[in-house]
Order: sequence, then structure tokens, then C-alpha cells
Amino acid sequence: MALYPPFDAEKAPEPPAVELSATQEIIVRLKAVQEKKHLTIPDIISMVAATGEPVSETAIRRVFRKGSEINDSFNYEHTLRPIAQALLVLDSGDDDVTQASTKAFLAINEYKDEKIAMLQKQIDAMRQQFETRCQEYETRMAFLRDQIELKDTRMDRKDQMIEKLLDQVLTCSHCPVEKK
Repeated sequence: MALYPPFDAEKAPEPPAVELSATQEIIVRLKAVQEKKHLTIPDIISMVAATGEPVSETAIRRVFRKGSEINDSFNYEHTLRPIAQALLVLDSGDDDVTQASTKAFLAINEYKDEKIAMLQKQIDAMRQQFETRCQEYETRMAFLRDQIELKDTRMDRKDQMIEKLLDQVLTCSHCPVEKK
């Protein structure tokens, strides 16, 4: 007695499409170019070295390792950009490679746009913090100016009172202070 109907793969729902980040998209596109051109890791290493950008063999192997597109920790400037420059300048007239190169360039542009947007948000947040601190400092300075003015006024009143009392003591005829 079966509780559940048998599994039918044709009727199974499609898994939801996972949206790749720009870095992951770049890695996928680089792998597509490598596959289409049948490039080996040593070929890629020599191509990257020819661009003059130093990228370690380990980093290149990590980028082209199976499942590396899941990893989002690659440094764009020091790892992905030099590899992309080396691989995407291939122009053999092959439409598949050209299409993959175009998609990789678009992914690179998308990555740069994301980076610019993130940096813009950071600048806006820093500007807001700066303006808030400036307002706080101005408020604090105004308070301190008021306090200084208040204390100056009190000191002036005390000075006047001391002068008055001193005048009374000096002009008083029955006070026991010796007059010169």
C-alpha cells in the first residue's frame, strides 16, 4: 500500500533559476571561452603572462576549477580582470567565442556598475555621516559659546560686586581698615 504516488520526473517542477552575481557570470563566461578554444591551464597562464599582469598559477587554476563559479571571493582587479583581458582578446571570427567574449565583457561591465553603485552608496553614507557630525559640532560649539558668554557675564557681575564692596570698605569711616 503506497502512501505517495510514484515520482514522475517529467511532471516535477523546474528548480528556480539562480541569478548569478557579476563575478560568477564573468567566471562562467571565461570558462565558456576556455572550452570553446580548447585552452589548457598552461596556455591560459602563458596568455595572462603575455599581458604583463601577474596572476599566480594557483589563482588561475582556482578560477577554472569545476564549481568555481559558486565561489564569489575572487578579487576582480588582481585575478579576474587580467585573465579576462588575456582570454577575451581572442578574436578568431568564431561566433560562439565572440558571443562568449561579448557576454563576458557585459558581465565585466555589470560587475563594474555594481562596484560603482556600491561605492556611491558608501560615499553617500559617508557624506551623510560627515554632515551629521558637522551639525553636531556646530550645535556643540554654539552651546559652548553660550556657556562661555554666560560665565563671562557672571564673572563681570562678580567683578562689579567685588569692586563695590571694596569701595564701600575703603570709603567707610567706621570700618577698622587702616587708610593710607
